[in-house]
Amino acid sequence: MSGILIRKADTQEESVLEAKGLFYGIGHSPNSQLLEGQVQLDSSGYILVKEGTANTSVEGVFAAGDVQDHEWRQAITAAGSGCVAALSVERYLTSKNLLLEFHQPPTEEVKKELSEKDVQEGFDITLTKHKGQYALRKLYHESPRLMCVLYTSPTCGPCRTLKPILSKVIDEFDKDVHLVEIDITEDPEIAEAAEIMGTPCVQFFKNKEMLRTVSGVKMKREYREFIEANK
Repeated sequence: MSGILIRKADTQEESVLEAKGLFYGIGHSPNSQLLEGQVQLDSSGYILVKEGTANTSVEGVFAAGDVQDHEWRQAITAAGSGCVAALSVERYLTSKNLLLEFHQPPTEEVKKELSEKDVQEGFDITLTKHKGQYALRKLYHESPRLMCVLYTSPTCGPCRTLKPILSKVIDEFDKDVHLVEIDITEDPEIAEAAEIMGTPCVQFFKNKEMLRTVSGVKMKREYREFIEANK
């Protein structure tokens, strides 16, 4: 599929919309006129499929969801039929030696020239360990790595226990993770935005998404296993 021919109902004006796939929503009636004469339908217009599969009367064409299920339409089973259809397509393409796999190259950090502000703040994105909200904000928006944010405070005894533990774990994943230490007394607005209720606390982020919050001091293994699974 490379595109869709669109015709306006009022003016009959035609245009082509480039698209690699089509999700055909039918509402409460099988609006399947698009398929008449091409795929076998029942008397009500629903697509006929082989029982227990997504296979239609045309080889390599599979149906999913409401358009092939008039008994359970709009039910949660529609999502399951979508999975069946997707897997059927994959197996069909594999059997015909038509399946192509595309592997996304690993994301690399873009090496940018340091700005004047970076120099003032002592920030370098290629380094693994950082401190302060400036580094946190820069890494949050610019780094593809997993980011580990350690929230501490000067009077926190457990923080002094956790720092060397976490630092050693981070050393094991030098180019896969960033560690940012935030002193909540110096950057209280950051702690408030992150809803940090006490220290020590560790939050993990990747691609601007918060993955996990770990409060208190945990075994080194717990941090290591999470980083390994999400790096």
